[in-house]
Amino acid sequence: MPLGQLVLVVLAISTAVVVGRRQAATRSDTTMDAQPAAATVAGSDTAPASAPLAGAAMGTFNVRALDGALVPLVTPGEPAIVMVSSRTCGWCKRALSDLGTMAGGRPLARLTLLTLEGAAEGIPMLQKEQIAGARLVGPAGSSDHVLLTFRYPGTPTFVAIDRNGRVVKTMPGYPAREELRRWFAVMVGDQDTP
Repeated sequence: MPLGQLVLVVLAISTAVVVGRRQAATRSDTTMDAQPAAATVAGSDTAPASAPLAGAAMGTFNVRALDGALVPLVTPGEPAIVMVSSRTCGWCKRALSDLGTMAGGRPLARLTLLTLEGAAEGIPMLQKEQIAGARLVGPAGSSDHVLLTFRYPGTPTFVAIDRNGRVVKTMPGYPAREELRRWFAVMVGDQDTP
């Protein structure tokens, strides 16, 4: 590995450790309720202009699609739920099982499954639960993988994104089933925010 790349990786790891420690210190492992990132604007389905953009809040603006192409994390103009997952996460599997049951064959077109090990690792997870229509992505590269792993030390984490690409809510961990239903309504297209 060239020295320049090594320096960037070390810098990314150092930054990720600091960010991860700060988030771990402020995050309760027993909290299962949704934590609002920013309140939605009254009478609308969007977060205020002061809410962070999804890429800034998540630490990455671009991700890798199944074909290896570098693509934006969110699609402009479309609300979405990003689920940060891992192939080894039992709670992710439970959440996907519940989502598959709720969907009953309906496509989850507004679900983006960001699998830490790469987009292809999400395929068997979705196939097992018969979930169709979800967008599969993974980290853009090794430094993004490290940063996302430290930023989201516990998976799953759900992030609701409004049509302007801003974070509406973040929910760490496996939610209660009633809370998951509100997030599911966005994934299936019945509403724009949980």
